[in-house]
Amino acid sequence: MRVDLKISEIEEKFDGQWVVVEITKVDKYDNPLRGRVLFHGTNQDEVYGQGPKYRDTHPGADLFYFYAGEPIPHGMAIMPVFGVSPTGELIKVAYKPI
Repeated sequence: MRVDLKISEIEEKFDGQWVVVEITKVDKYDNPLRGRVLFHGTNQDEVYGQGPKYRDTHPGADLFYFYAGEPIPHGMAIMPVFGVSPTGELIKVAYKPI
């Protein structure tokens, strides 16, 4: 069973990893406040690749993809990604190695 955690708790527990969370609570501006960690790891492509597979079996799931760590980790550059992936996942921000 997956545990419902505050986003800040997830960031602390999975520091330095890419995370896919099923959102369970948002604020009035739809910013994620709480969720259940579905996938996590150090390889962004592998972790993010699991989201669409989960969405296939849970079509109503609201997923949040993010890097849990320093706002801009050393050796990384910010590449904002806005919109929806081809499989329907909302992607807010992605980081890519420079």
